[in-house]
Amino acid sequence: MKPFALARVLQLAERRSETLARAVKLAHGVWLRARGRQVQLFALRDAHITQLADELRGGVAAAQLQETNRLRHAQAAEIHAAQAAIDDAYRDWQAGLAEWLQAGQHVKALRLLEQRHLAQAAIQQRRVEQRDHDELVALMHRRDRGGR
Repeated sequence: MKPFALARVLQLAERRSETLARAVKLAHGVWLRARGRQVQLFALRDAHITQLADELRGGVAAAQLQETNRLRHAQAAEIHAAQAAIDDAYRDWQAGLAEWLQAGQHVKALRLLEQRHLAQAAIQQRRVEQRDHDELVALMHRRDRGGR
């Protein structure tokens, strides 16, 4: 019986699937870290707002207020960049996930073909064994007839 013709293709597909799985896990980690950075930025912004509210009660010089405004705008830009990083990381993660799922379907299809091949090989092997058995029985019957 011939070996499974697509064995090498199956092996390569499994390796690719494993590689894609690692890439998906990495992309998910990048997305989680980007979300964590955004949470940190929001906490920092909230702390600055609280601090500014306390300072404004006591009165603030115009120069200090301008500096605070500049910092607030910088924080807003950083938060916006963090959101863009989250969006990019999410897109990368989802694209990798879709590719990994597709590779998984390819591996499943190849494994199904392998199972069918093995089942066909088993059927052929049973037929060969049955034929050998039948020939042996026929030979024994001929010997028995020849000896009498």
